[in-house]
Amino acid sequence: MDIGPLPKIRFAKAAEAVAGLELSPEAKKRLTPSITPGAFLKALLEDELLVDAIRLMAIALPRREAVWWACLLARRCIAPDAPPEETAAIEAAEAWVYRPTEENRRATFAPAQALDFKTAGSYAALAAYWSGGSIAPPEAPVVVPPGDGLTGTAAAAAVLLAAATVPAKAALRHRGAL
Repeated sequence: MDIGPLPKIRFAKAAEAVAGLELSPEAKKRLTPSITPGAFLKALLEDELLVDAIRLMAIALPRREAVWWACLLARRCIAPDAPPEETAAIEAAEAWVYRPTEENRRATFAPAQALDFKTAGSYAALAAYWSGGSIAPPEAPVVVPPGDGLTGTAAAAAVLLAAATVPAKAALRHRGAL
């Protein structure tokens, strides 16, 4: 299976990308010190380890692209009876993608929190919030940067939660997301 070039990947080695992730035992068997993210992704896809592949891609993509991916899947899989707060969270994250300012980044937290951090939209918004800047309150005298993997972790959660809105189709949706 040829997955083609992956020019936007932030890491030269897959081990760097997944350093903070808890991979499945099957995925760990495929991870070698020198394997590239593209080769590791290919191995994960061949073994149908789609959740591990989604988590790898969400971490390895640049933050803005990871948030956009989360937004696309959250919007595509939104339930017809989803509360308006779900759309508001997705829209806040999209606003940050379109214009990644500090003001737009900070504006993503309240919609994510309004959903108790339980939905694809809330995690898309949280991925944007964790993309940079400080996670301390705006009036705090100190800057508290988010961890490097937080955006990718939240983006992966958004993609996985979006796929799970129809559990019987989750694997198909995982593949479609990739």
